[in-house]
Amino acid sequence: MGSGASKEGLEGEPLETVDVHTGGINCMSLSEDSSLLVTGSDDKTVRMWSTKTEPIEDLGVLEGHTSFIQCAVVYDTYVITGSKDTTIKRWDMASADCEFTYEGHTGRINRLICTGEFIFSTSHDKTARAWLFDTEDVDDPTDACIRVLEGHTSVVSPLIFIPGHDTGIPDENGLNINPGDLIVTASFDNTVKVWSFDTGACLKTLKGHRKPITCMDTDPKGRILYTAGQDRCIIAWDINMGKKMKVVEDAHTGAILYLRVVNRLMYTSGTDHTAKCWVREGLENTRTYKDHTDSVACAKFHNGILYTVCNDGFVRAFDAKSGALKRKYKGHENAVTCLTVCVNEYEGQVYTRLMTGGNDSTVRVWNATDLSDKIPLIQQPVDRDYTRVQSKRLDELNQHLDDYMPDDSLNKSSGQTVPGGIKNNLDDSDLNIIDAD
Repeated sequence: MGSGASKEGLEGEPLETVDVHTGGINCMSLSEDSSLLVTGSDDKTVRMWSTKTEPIEDLGVLEGHTSFIQCAVVYDTYVITGSKDTTIKRWDMASADCEFTYEGHTGRINRLICTGEFIFSTSHDKTARAWLFDTEDVDDPTDACIRVLEGHTSVVSPLIFIPGHDTGIPDENGLNINPGDLIVTASFDNTVKVWSFDTGACLKTLKGHRKPITCMDTDPKGRILYTAGQDRCIIAWDINMGKKMKVVEDAHTGAILYLRVVNRLMYTSGTDHTAKCWVREGLENTRTYKDHTDSVACAKFHNGILYTVCNDGFVRAFDAKSGALKRKYKGHENAVTCLTVCVNEYEGQVYTRLMTGGNDSTVRVWNATDLSDKIPLIQQPVDRDYTRVQSKRLDELNQHLDDYMPDDSLNKSSGQTVPGGIKNNLDDSDLNIIDAD
């Protein structure tokens, strides 16, 4: 593997620049074993890449959408994509064929979640929907939609699925839907809604934001919800009670575009040209990551490093604990929109690479192997027992981050535990929408 190395704090040059897309890159998603990258573009296509080769190998193009790709997720041997053309498509990786087109939304698809049994989506049409993943027995394509969640009065974008206790008893339709399964949606109508997946009923409407909500995440146990948006504030909610626990006014000096919980910490970024780290206990801001000269679209914490992408065309790597800028990656000719971190083993050596996409229509690969003193974890083959996988991940996070902060008192006082893992749409490559066009 090439190094593309630069000294700490200096600019890093791309290892690779791939320019086969003919439109801006809007999203990217990495398979759970880090072997496959997919990128979605304004050119209406999705491309698949092998990350285990140098250069990364083009595995094929997924063509069929009639407008730009807004979101994409990888599940097992499938790619699920959402587009402005109002449809969701499920593709087979091996053949690059579209196996099914989900129709029902009447506006742009904004977010997707796939659990293996279900696909969840949000849209500009003010609704969220739940779909069957396996459509082999679906005769009428409209029957693939099993829930329509209606109630928001504007665009619905951020989306989280919180599984309840698994009873092991299928419902009358043979589906594994449990009474405690929750779907959480946030909207440009300034509200969050908590829905029962079992009944489709809205259980709670959380009011407190004054402007559109652009991003949200939960604590690892699914007890506390954190939301942020264009009103520049962060709110912590008790999901079970539907009440505010903490409000931070002017958490940023501009709209907050990104929010991600990492164990006891939380990272945010926004239009004020900064990213920030917060202790979830009390929502105390402990570090501010500067040097950006434009909006910070999203970030990713990995192995002690916080990576950010910015509209100024740079990708940055900060020491997450100290806030020091370790490297500034130069190469994109326009705004950088998405990123992911890929760890692979090659000839006995472990390499960490960044993959980024931008409005310049390029995918770029960067060296990040030497940024952290910690040994990166290599992803193992995927275990399809979802709850066990999530529990293992949480244990790994605790192991790596226990030395950062004391125990979280918010968790201790937050009420009912939601069993199982939490699945959300906040892949660190996601861009949160701030327009309603």
